[in-house]
Formats: sequence, structure tokens, C-alpha cells
Amino acid sequence: MPFLLLFSAGIVDAIGFIHLKNGLFVSFMSGNTTHVAMLLSSHQYGQSISYIGVILLFVSGITVGEMIAVLQKKNYRWLVMSAVSILLGSAIFIEKITAPMATNFVLAFAMGLQNIALRITISKAMPLTFATAFLANTGRELALLLLGQGDKQLFLKQLSLWLAIFIGAIVGSNLMAFSLNYAIVVPIVLCLCITGLLFWLKDLTNDD
Repeated sequence: MPFLLLFSAGIVDAIGFIHLKNGLFVSFMSGNTTHVAMLLSSHQYGQSISYIGVILLFVSGITVGEMIAVLQKKNYRWLVMSAVSILLGSAIFIEKITAPMATNFVLAFAMGLQNIALRITISKAMPLTFATAFLANTGRELALLLLGQGDKQLFLKQLSLWLAIFIGAIVGSNLMAFSLNYAIVVPIVLCLCITGLLFWLKDLTNDD
């Protein structure tokens, strides 16, 4: 499941990045944070507003998702992914009637929300768009393997989590060769499939 969610996030991030053509990510907040700092330090306050807006909406998405998770412990996974699917679908229509930035705002909120879709328990969430962490964990597991103390399965898992984002971004970039409306259909379908699977599995989970 996390691999599908990361794959979808990679697609959406590439779509948002290419859509505006200005280096603005919708799920890679480390990059956006660096850009905001650079813009503010060079007194480009107007341009920095877009980055700040995306970061705030991403955090807002996580906040809303967390509230859903706490209030709906048994059903939050499929409810959150249902909301993500609806938001991604709405981006198709929003893109037609508003400025391009509005679409990226919606995508950022959706990606923040999606971060809550998979967790071990209510009190222990698993961030789904933190590529740097997956690379750091890959390096750590590789070091342990080289020292004869590691677990090959853990190494491959961390590497695969990063690759899911990477491959998703490649797919998203290729899809944007057509149009945003065409490209966004793929993550929508993926999210709907994940929603259905999570709904089916809801009785098998036990969150504390």
C-alpha cells in the first residue's frame, strides 16, 4: 500500500511542478522551504507568497487528515483517500476556470491529506512524501549491510519506497506531455482503487 501511495504522490508532484513551470512542488516541502528562504533573502516577497501558500495548504491537509483519523479511527483511511480522490478530480475543473496556481493549491492540500492515509496506529504516522528520509534510511541500512549487521529486506524496502516516488515522477512527467487533465486521471484512478481496497480492509485493522 505505501508503494502505491508514494507512486501516486510522485505523479502528482511532477504534474504540479510542470504545470506551473516555476519550481513549485505540491508534496516535496523541503524543496519549497528552501525556495521560500531564497526568495525572502533576495526580497522577492511577491513570488514567495505562492510557495508559502502551498506549504500552508499542505500542512492544512495534514491537519484535516489527522482530525479525521482521530475522530474516525476505524474508517479514516478510506475516508481520507475518498477526499483525496475528490480533490484530484476537482483539479480538472478548477484548472479550467481559475489561475494555474489555484490548481496547485488544491493538489498540495490533497497531498497533505494523503500523508495521513497510512499509519501503523493512530499515534504513529508514516510520512508518505518524505523522500529524503527514505534515502537516509537506505544509506543507513546499506552501511549496516556492509558491516555485516544489516537486514537486506529492510534495505530493499527503504530503497523501494524512494523508487516509488522516483518512478511516479517519471510517469507524471511523461503524462504531462499531453495535458494536465489527461495526466491527473492516472492518480485519480489509483486513489480510487486504494480507497476501495482500504474500505474493504477496514474491518481487518485495529488502531489504538
